[in-house]
Amino acid sequence: MKKIVLGILAHVDAGKTTLTESVLYLSKAIRNLGRVDHGDAFLDYNVQERNRGITIFSKQAVFNWNDCQITLIDTPGHVDFTVEVERSLRVLDGAVAVLDAKSG
Repeated sequence: MKKIVLGILAHVDAGKTTLTESVLYLSKAIRNLGRVDHGDAFLDYNVQERNRGITIFSKQAVFNWNDCQITLIDTPGHVDFTVEVERSLRVLDGAVAVLDAKSG
């Protein structure tokens, strides 16, 4: 089985965690589709993250897709937590850049 480590990268509030939730839900890795604004996103389980509605710590989830084991890393977007993103970059095989077209 092929193994891939994928990171989700973007500016704050661009939809990284929302995309991560959708991927995990569609891959059947989680049963319920959580939302950041509802405080029930699967990977934003830290109390500070739920209270503030932002990702503070990089988190990972593992799921299988076809003949691939994918480790998905959701990273913070806020500039104050850039160290978390930099730490994650060292282990990635690839990255998905999320762009918020509405914000320009």
